[in-house]
Amino acid sequence: MKKELKIMFSILGIIFILGIVFFVVDYKRVQKQEKPIFCIQNPAGIINDGGTIEYFGLGYKVIDFHTLAGYDDIKIGSWFMDYNDFEEEMKEYEERFEEELRQNEDTIEEVFNAKIKEIREYNGVTSILIEGLDTNDINHKGEFDFSIDNNTELLWNNTEIELSDLKEGQNVSITSTGAVLESYPAQLTEVTKIIVLDDKL
Repeated sequence: MKKELKIMFSILGIIFILGIVFFVVDYKRVQKQEKPIFCIQNPAGIINDGGTIEYFGLGYKVIDFHTLAGYDDIKIGSWFMDYNDFEEEMKEYEERFEEELRQNEDTIEEVFNAKIKEIREYNGVTSILIEGLDTNDINHKGEFDFSIDNNTELLWNNTEIELSDLKEGQNVSITSTGAVLESYPAQLTEVTKIIVLDDKL
């Protein structure tokens, strides 16, 4: 019995020490705004706010914020740390975001070509990460992120298609009429049309 207790306490001690080591390493990474390496991503997926991701470590949690309003920060704390704990910090960005939208109500329609890098779904909302092609002008190169809603027109070969027809790796034409938020990646706030340019779906 004593031997079993010693083994159990030894295992608990090792787990405790590993927890401290993992936390210290990830804490230092978070302070430098880097993603943790000793955590697993929340299986629920990406939060539908622009791309925020939760990670769970051995006794601690990391929240990597990437909101549509431009709040881009990484927080570390206990498992009891909650997304809404940072509501006040995010509010400032949301107010600025709303102001930018008001200032860009008359934004001119822009069309550019891109490649779909990633398609994500969370709580029934589809977000797409694209990369502007090198043939675009300087304003439409690099990565852009946006969400699709019911107002987004999807086309291929002049025919309407379903959302499920969009695939990672496809070349597409993007029509955007909203403001472009200077976050990373940049956020397209209003994508009205996506045309698949590939010969086959």
